Amino acid sequence: MIQSTPATSRLLTALRILPATMLLAGTLSFAPGVGATGCHVAPSSLSINGGTSTNTTTVNPQANGGTATANAQGGNENVAVAFLGGTANAGNGGDADAKANGGRIILGDINSGNNTGNVIKVGSVAAKSCAAKSNRIVINGGSSTNTTTVNPQANGGTATANAQGGNENLAFGILGTANAGNGGDATAQANGGQITIGDINSGGNVGNQISTGNLSGNVKIDGGTSTNTTTVNPQANGGTATANAQGGNENVAVGLGGNANAGNGGDANAQANGGTIEIGDINSGNNTGNVIKTGNVSGNVDINGGTSTNTTTVNPQANGGTATANAQGGNENGAGAGVILVDPPVNEANAGNGGDAEAQANGGTIEIGDVNSGDNTGNVIEVGL
Repeated sequence: MIQSTPATSRLLTALRILPATMLLAGTLSFAPGVGATGCHVAPSSLSINGGTSTNTTTVNPQANGGTATANAQGGNENVAVAFLGGTANAGNGGDADAKANGGRIILGDINSGNNTGNVIKVGSVAAKSCAAKSNRIVINGGSSTNTTTVNPQANGGTATANAQGGNENLAFGILGTANAGNGGDATAQANGGQITIGDINSGGNVGNQISTGNLSGNVKIDGGTSTNTTTVNPQANGGTATANAQGGNENVAVGLGGNANAGNGGDANAQANGGTIEIGDINSGNNTGNVIKTGNVSGNVDINGGTSTNTTTVNPQANGGTATANAQGGNENGAGAGVILVDPPVNEANAGNGGDAEAQANGGTIEIGDVNSGDNTGNVIEVGL
């Protein structure tokens, strides 16, 4: 039997406590510092903005009438004498024809619809270890805009026709024909034109689309803004038409076995009618607003569908314009008709008589097919489905 000495006993004791001392030292070396949480996974941050998508369609053809002026005015202080079957004319207005009508516009179908806004797809963003509450996820759908503007114009312009007779004229018809200071024929047209448009489709759109997998942490989703605007304002209005076939003033007409005319109004015709507008079906409906679909979410969650707007404006115009026709007779005129015994009589004298005046400023014709701006669906949000 071996007896232990004091030195041997101390060595054995040291060997027994060495493993425990090393284990404690290892534990202390891996302990977190003061104020640490014990979580060493970095927090995650995700920010997405869909940006801006814009579709703009503008159709503004113009076939407007311009300015037309026709002048066939007679002269002043003229004398006309006709003997023995002859013909004499003095100071008479001629034929004036002015046209400033709108033209013709034909458009086929116009399609600016069936669009899809910004599309954002995100897979699952899950918490990593103890960092669940540190996730920050921000998704904004951005802005998507579809604008359709159709404003064709075929308006009438300005037409002025002047076939006015002269002033202070004298006409003698002796076995002939004499004309002095009479108004001629004046025709002025400033009618609206013709516009024909096929079907207009600016509908069937889908706003911004956001789809994600499962999300956890601080989550904020905004659908953004989607806008669909349709404006159809065709114009085929009548313009301004003025026709003047006024007779002259202070004229004398004498018919001795013939015809004499002095200071009589002519024929005046002014038209400023509205044109014709034909439009097929207008569809700006069947739209769906912003669409947000997510998987399961946990934590602080804020989801906003955003704003979706559909505006349709249809204002066709085919109004009548301004038409003025003047076939007024002259003033202070005298007429004499000599008597010759024949049957039928061949002598006729006219002085200061009004002519024929016709002015038209009628509204036009507008034909529009079906207008559909309905059957829309607002913002759609689906969570965990």
